[in-house]
Amino acid sequence: MVFSGGATGVLIVSSSVIGSMLMVLLVRRIFSAEALRQAHDVTGNLMAIVGGFYAVLLGMIVVDSLVRFEKALDGVQAESNCVADIFLLAKQLPEPYCSDLRSRCREYVHEVVEHEWPLMKKGQVSMEARREAVGIAQCLDEFEPSAESEKAVYPIIIGLTQELWHQRRDRGNTVEYGMSGIEWFVLVTGCIITVFFVGLFAVESHRLQLLVTGLTTLVISLNIYLVFLFGYPFSGECTVTDRPFRIDVDIFDGVYDRTPAHASEKATGA
Repeated sequence: MVFSGGATGVLIVSSSVIGSMLMVLLVRRIFSAEALRQAHDVTGNLMAIVGGFYAVLLGMIVVDSLVRFEKALDGVQAESNCVADIFLLAKQLPEPYCSDLRSRCREYVHEVVEHEWPLMKKGQVSMEARREAVGIAQCLDEFEPSAESEKAVYPIIIGLTQELWHQRRDRGNTVEYGMSGIEWFVLVTGCIITVFFVGLFAVESHRLQLLVTGLTTLVISLNIYLVFLFGYPFSGECTVTDRPFRIDVDIFDGVYDRTPAHASEKATGA
């Protein structure tokens, strides 16, 4: 996960708060304070209904976007683990299957890191990477295990190739289908209506009313920004990175045979 700046968040939150304050000033110019006081009972009841519905809806969409992000993060880790495990287990296979399977794993990871990841920021996936994944799945179609070690490792590799394909399909679906337009329409419209009802209450101090309205809008807009931030796991300011696949590259090159894989990993000796 990489956070590359909060410019979009600042823009969303600040424009929402400023817009809500301008809406309050507009309402106070259109309606007199007396008229607003007389409508307190009606606006209060409607505010409770609209605000309650919108709070539930907003909470559900925020949770859905967070779950979407976590699922994408776990899926990428699982997919990279499958490729690494296939590469390591392929050592138990005879030639030419061992070299062929390992070569396909290298090519797949290279294609994902170098070409597919930049495409995912645009909502696209690599056709060549898909071909490489299919190649991994079909690499052992003609292989018949004979030795006991081959019979033991063969079903494990087949299971890993199936899991790799499933995780890849899930990642492709996440890239292609983000937050729908209707969800954004409902979120923005609900925010405007809720803030409008807040501005309908007559408060003697204009500063106090502007402060209350601004704080209400601040909370709502921050939640909307969370949806924007986590609803698109592979694009935007907070994204799922390709680091697990880059670790695969280091595993294939034997880097971790000589250096620690994690900062907390220490060598031990007699």
